[in-house]
Amino acid sequence: MTKLLLLIGTILVMQTAFAHEGHDLAPGMLKANHGGTVLAGKELNLEYVGSSNELKLFPASHEGKDLAPTQVKITATAKAPKGKAENLKIESKDGAFVSQIEFKNAYRIEVSVTTEANGKKDTFKFQVEK
Repeated sequence: MTKLLLLIGTILVMQTAFAHEGHDLAPGMLKANHGGTVLAGKELNLEYVGSSNELKLFPASHEGKDLAPTQVKITATAKAPKGKAENLKIESKDGAFVSQIEFKNAYRIEVSVTTEANGKKDTFKFQVEK
């Protein structure tokens, strides 16, 4: 019995001894600067935030710094589960790319985004739900 208690005590002490800060700063971690979801691409990262009928896109470098809308060209399409893909009208607003999404009778929309920066393209796919 004492060996079991000693083993449990040792395990608990070891866990606190090896715990430390900085795990969120590990190489390769994707940081969401605007509270959205970040997708990694070959040339840049894309953070998206979907709220009600609005979609905001924030392109960022691999280091996590936001890219200016003048540095990136974005095109996107949205497709309901039983619908056709429709081009989204994207506007630059307050450092983000903003588009209105119409869900119609669907509860989710699949969005395909193509970005072009410095002559190189990336493609991202994700779903936005109501």
